[in-house]
Amino acid sequence: MDNQTQASRILVGAVLGAGFAYLFLTRSGQRVLNSAEPWLDAVIRDMQRLRTAAAKARAAVDEGRRSFAAVQELSPFGQKDGGMAETSH
Repeated sequence: MDNQTQASRILVGAVLGAGFAYLFLTRSGQRVLNSAEPWLDAVIRDMQRLRTAAAKARAAVDEGRRSFAAVQELSPFGQKDGGMAETSH
């Protein structure tokens, strides 16, 4: 590992440590955490709603594909000869 990469990692670690120390060891940091908590709860709720909506959309697409395949099998247009099979009279 070269010196620049090592120095970058040390700097990032120091910044993260200082950020955590500010949030957990100072009164103003505690206020920031307390005010961020409701916002984070709302973000989590919205992500759960998004995941639920995506699952419903995926189910609807799958059902649409199954329905289309079933109709295509029943339809004379789904046959290779275009539904114009010759019949002997």
